[in-house]
Amino acid sequence: MKVIAIGGEPGAGKTTLMKKLIASLGVEPKYDAVKLVPYLQKDNVYVLGKYEEGEVFAGTDRMSMAVQPEAIKFLATLPEDSIVLYEGDRLFTASFLEDCLDKYDLKIVYLSTTKDVRKERYAERGSNQNETWLAGRESKVANILGNLVLTWSVIKYKNNSLVDQEIIYNEIMGMIDGKN
Repeated sequence: MKVIAIGGEPGAGKTTLMKKLIASLGVEPKYDAVKLVPYLQKDNVYVLGKYEEGEVFAGTDRMSMAVQPEAIKFLATLPEDSIVLYEGDRLFTASFLEDCLDKYDLKIVYLSTTKDVRKERYAERGSNQNETWLAGRESKVANILGNLVLTWSVIKYKNNSLVDQEIIYNEIMGMIDGKN
């Protein structure tokens, strides 16, 4: 199984990129109120998280804080040829990524952007996250990037423009198609 985890600092374009991938892959909701792991699926491609119209914060950020053990169990039930994509804070943790690395072909796509672009994006989406919260997210991501176990799985991208996002999109589609 291939797991593609998209992470990065707040405002780096993770959710925007994922929504574009969802649209082109044609995955459909398979939400189950009983399970903690909502997902979208088409054929052997699974996108973890909730993506509803008009949401700024979606993906795994809309999952329970207790989702990691359930997500580990869920991945174990998927066919070996599955491709799993996700973005968001709930599953972009060192422990979950290390578990995926031990069991699957893991690609960590890390998105970053300049502070000016981030400020523009925060203003566009009406973000009200305070500086302390933002610094905490940035520290968490920095710790993952510095994790020697995970470092070889990380692919870093600057996502400052639509051109950058198109390049990243094409790279991820290549990962899904087995070309990258």
